[in-house]
Amino acid sequence: MKKQKQRMAVPAASIAVVMAFAGCASEAPKPAAPKNISAPLKAEGLLPPGVSAALKAGDAVALKAPTSLRLTPLPNAQAGDLLPAGTLVRLKSRVLNARGSWWLVDAPNASGWVVEAELLRP
Repeated sequence: MKKQKQRMAVPAASIAVVMAFAGCASEAPKPAAPKNISAPLKAEGLLPPGVSAALKAGDAVALKAPTSLRLTPLPNAQAGDLLPAGTLVRLKSRVLNARGSWWLVDAPNASGWVVEAELLRP
């Protein structure tokens, strides 16, 4: 009797395996459509709220208020030169961090980081 039970167990296990693979007979997923990942991204919709897409590197803009140039793009960073309100600065590059949007700027006699909120938009 034991030999009969053992013989029955093996075929039952084989049937379970075959049934498990029977559900896999569906069609393979279709490949995703190719995307051009080297295409430049558009700024619309990618910038956080309050960050201007109108400002770009190379623009000349004025300062809203007296502003200290920072050595790094952080509000508590070491301050450099204090520029008076209305000073024209040329935008070099933008950094977005947890403290906001910062621009590296060239002023007439100095360079440093300025938070975007201090710049007059064109």
